[in-house]
Amino acid sequence: MIRRAAAIAALLPSVFAASPAAAHPHVFVENRVAFVFDAGKVTALRLAWAFDEIFSDSLLMQFDADGDGKFDDLESKAVGEGTLPNLKMFHYFTYIFVDGKQLDPIDPAAFAASVDDKRVVTFRMTVPLPQPVDPRTAALAAEIYDREYYVQVDLAEGDPVSLENAGDVPCGATVRDDLESAYFGGVIFPQEIALQCR
Repeated sequence: MIRRAAAIAALLPSVFAASPAAAHPHVFVENRVAFVFDAGKVTALRLAWAFDEIFSDSLLMQFDADGDGKFDDLESKAVGEGTLPNLKMFHYFTYIFVDGKQLDPIDPAAFAASVDDKRVVTFRMTVPLPQPVDPRTAALAAEIYDREYYVQVDLAEGDPVSLENAGDVPCGATVRDDLESAYFGGVIFPQEIALQCR
């Protein structure tokens, strides 16, 4: 537990001055998920994580080298290099299921960190599936959360899930609390995002 807390603390610089026994969570993420289609099959998930003000400030203090309140390409690359290796130890908080079977951790691609005019930092990344999934013949679902509950990940309000390049594939997405995967003493539930296709 202490080793894992130390790894999370490295991921989230200066946020964890408190001990591992302190109240959870410490960081809050507003999450958006897009299912990316190509030729009628899902080939990737695209994630956008907007962080709370305190953690956004922490990231800016550490990675905004020129102090202009933004991340240029080099600074965005440094954010990825500084955070993704630690996130990997925690499955990138991203769990993808095909026909109920959880996939191994997938290294994200096209990582970018940006800052809006309210100084909110957003991570954007693409999670490529090992092979395309036809959602009309296979069940595809995703859950994005931190099982240690140092970070609380919630779907954003207002269109948090989208389909990219789906064309006329008759799909929609449903969201439910996954009661079977309760964590943090069984009182917190991940949000399952599942494609429903005819």
